[in-house]
Amino acid sequence: MSNIGFSIATPTLNSLDKLKRCIGSVRGQSGVTLEHLVQDAQSSDGTPAWLSEQSGLLAVSEKDGGMYDAINRAWARSQGEILSWLNSDEQYLPGTLTKVQAFFDAHPEVDVVFGDYIVADLQGRPVALRREIPFRRIYATNSFINTASCTLFFRRSLRDQGLLTLDSSYRYCADMDLILRLAAAGKVIKRLPDYLAIFGIDGTNLSTHPQMAMEVEAIRQSNGAFRMGAMRQLVLAGRRIERLLSGGYHPQRIRYRYAVDEAPHYIEYEAVNLGGRYGLDDLEGRPHSMNPTPPP
Repeated sequence: MSNIGFSIATPTLNSLDKLKRCIGSVRGQSGVTLEHLVQDAQSSDGTPAWLSEQSGLLAVSEKDGGMYDAINRAWARSQGEILSWLNSDEQYLPGTLTKVQAFFDAHPEVDVVFGDYIVADLQGRPVALRREIPFRRIYATNSFINTASCTLFFRRSLRDQGLLTLDSSYRYCADMDLILRLAAAGKVIKRLPDYLAIFGIDGTNLSTHPQMAMEVEAIRQSNGAFRMGAMRQLVLAGRRIERLLSGGYHPQRIRYRYAVDEAPHYIEYEAVNLGGRYGLDDLEGRPHSMNPTPPP
């Protein structure tokens, strides 16, 4: 058994400013052992040179076949007991890894953990809160996946069994394919009911690409989704009712710290009455306060 608790893969290409903040959010974790495996696709913005000067990172700069291939490459050189990936425009909230470790320790039957997250613009300003419901395969197959990749954590045993590999033939939603494959294999996927990550959105995310719908539909059909649109709408209605009853749509007050560099230094944001719905027209966050705070 490895003495490294977490292996975090970060694929990146020409996003150095975002990458520094992502790395800062990982460096700001405490109470766990970890390795951060940065997989750079030979960026031309100075990323390779900057990475070579950083201590505490396991960084490689080489050609790859896209984001999911980069994650697979990073995982292939990992040693941690819990694996995850964090894109360069995402962050872990302070304390996330200790919460995840405690959840796995308390639930040895669980193979995959996911949680809630904050949607923010590229300055870290809050746009929406995503409070999820438990994973249900029928929802994921017929509506959409609710296990955001920035909140996903996997036991190494899944990789040892040959199950923890992203299908790099997909460009936009290999995470959906992976989760449904793990569910079909009988693996236990549980929600940790807490905010774990910040999902950055600026309108250029792969998840907003119009071709994503084609990949999603192909994955749905290969996993036995209902053919009739009326049946899918019924499933979607059930999902929405469950979210409503669990308080997922209820506006909340939130306060959190956003890493602004690799040190890390933080800015603290607070918002009230922040709901769960958002669109590309909502990228101007409306924080009620913003205060610089020192590293933890």
